[in-house]
Amino acid sequence: MELWLVYQKDNIAGNQFFINRWEGAAKERGVFLRVVSHEDLVYGIHDHQVFIRHRDQYKLPDVAVMRLNAPLLSAQFELLHIPVFNNAHVARVCNDKRLTHQTILPYAPMMDTVFLRGDEETSPLPYPVVLKAAHGCGGRQVFLVSNENEFICALSQIRPDSALVQVVCDTPGRDIRAYVLGKRIVRVMQRLSNEDFRSNINQGGHAIPYDLKERDLQMVRSIISLFDFGLVGIDFILHQGRLMFNEIEDAVGTRMLYNLGEFDIVKLYLDEVLQRTMP
Repeated sequence: MELWLVYQKDNIAGNQFFINRWEGAAKERGVFLRVVSHEDLVYGIHDHQVFIRHRDQYKLPDVAVMRLNAPLLSAQFELLHIPVFNNAHVARVCNDKRLTHQTILPYAPMMDTVFLRGDEETSPLPYPVVLKAAHGCGGRQVFLVSNENEFICALSQIRPDSALVQVVCDTPGRDIRAYVLGKRIVRVMQRLSNEDFRSNINQGGHAIPYDLKERDLQMVRSIISLFDFGLVGIDFILHQGRLMFNEIEDAVGTRMLYNLGEFDIVKLYLDEVLQRTMP
């Protein structure tokens, strides 16, 4: 079996630790792994047939694991009957915070949120607010905004992406991530920061294990039932003593799990992929 691990080219060097884990796990399981950059692929329609072509003319893989936000490419793999993780539906919904909120709303509480057109000159919600790029990830393009000038400046940094604005929770700098592999919750972590309203590890936060209450377990399981996940992180913030849905990370970061030293999430993920794709 050949597996492609697909990245944006400029993210490959910064993810070498994760890539090394994939290479080691693949070698142990007799899988040929190739790291491929999105920029080296050409895809579309030729002679009424969909195609994907690598610039070095590599044959197409048996399975693709996507480590980037590229729902269109994921859909192209699927049209060629190549299994892709996460699938195109997960990639399309979960990489757009607006679509994610629309999908999850019946199953989890969330902060008041307004989807912006992009031409607003002030916040439609009272300050302070959190302003987010609709397609951002990893805590990037997320701004705590206290007045009109900050709002206009932050929105200009987000363009041309779409944006949404939310009421600030009463416990900033803390969130909960449930790592989900297939239909299983494999780990739950609390991320904390004393320096920033964002708790992302790449924004200076740190993480500790967290136990979900029974009602929160049921909420996470309800969200899981909506999708056919490979590996994702379902994120919650804390407000008035309860978990509030925040987002789903598609190409989810795993650094905090390796910091624990408990288990190798890549091996578990690869085993999940093989179980679901091998004849």
